[in-house]
Amino acid sequence: MTSSLAALAAACCLLLPALSLAQTQTPAIAHGAAEAATPAATAHEAPHEKLSPSMRPLSPPVRVNHPPRRLPQQAAPYARPAVRHKQPHAPAHRQPAMAVPLRAAAALASRLLPRGQHGDKSPRLTVLACADGAPRHGAQGTLYLVQNPGNQLLLGEAGVSHAVRQLRTPLLLVLASADCKAVNTARSDFSALPLAEQRTLLSINVDKGGTPLSAQLDNLDNQVEAAVLHYGGEVEAGRLSVIGAYYDAAGQLGKRGQLVVTSINGERDKATIARLLRQRAVFNAATGIGTPLASSSH
Repeated sequence: MTSSLAALAAACCLLLPALSLAQTQTPAIAHGAAEAATPAATAHEAPHEKLSPSMRPLSPPVRVNHPPRRLPQQAAPYARPAVRHKQPHAPAHRQPAMAVPLRAAAALASRLLPRGQHGDKSPRLTVLACADGAPRHGAQGTLYLVQNPGNQLLLGEAGVSHAVRQLRTPLLLVLASADCKAVNTARSDFSALPLAEQRTLLSINVDKGGTPLSAQLDNLDNQVEAAVLHYGGEVEAGRLSVIGAYYDAAGQLGKRGQLVVTSINGERDKATIARLLRQRAVFNAATGIGTPLASSSH
């Protein structure tokens, strides 16, 4: 019995060193396996994890998947220009057509001033015409238009002088027509009208008992005479011709729809007017000598 116990104790003594050695080697093996696994794990770490903590982003970067580049013919529909429905062709903006009397006046000026005689300057004609409302003036193509109630030189003197003496238009046409309301009102009692309108009409000197046509022609002669006196220097020098004309819309003078010249620089004789117009010699007629436009003055 004693010998058996002694043999068991000896065996235990031999096993204890082996167990202690195994315990000491196991952590080393585990640590070695961990070290071997470390490179594989670090190989998959994101680049920002290699940075110091102060330089790392707040969150891991998000991978952006860019779509493949498309050819122009494969562009998305929103990248193409929108297809516009064809609209009916809009008519071009046109300036309002010139009134018939003004077109007739421009035609008369073209006949009296052939191309090149006035240096092809524009405007070449000043028209003093009747219009309701406040006086106004301005260029309209080949003519310079001055309008006021009764086609009065007194009311339109500023515009006429600008055209005659600054723009040097060689023709001044005083234009009358049957539809001038100011002249028609001036031949009647207008005492009930406002004072401003009465002052405008007082300077229109026509016969109170005359006909509408005689009133229009009388006022036309008065305005031509005033213009010849006011621009006498230009008229005598042959730089200006003052023409009175009546647009015969209703055929009262036997020239329906035509412009009838009633005076040239104050000359009212029909035969003389016809000769001057035929010869295109309407300048300096106030002295009784019909001559072409003095080209040296323009």
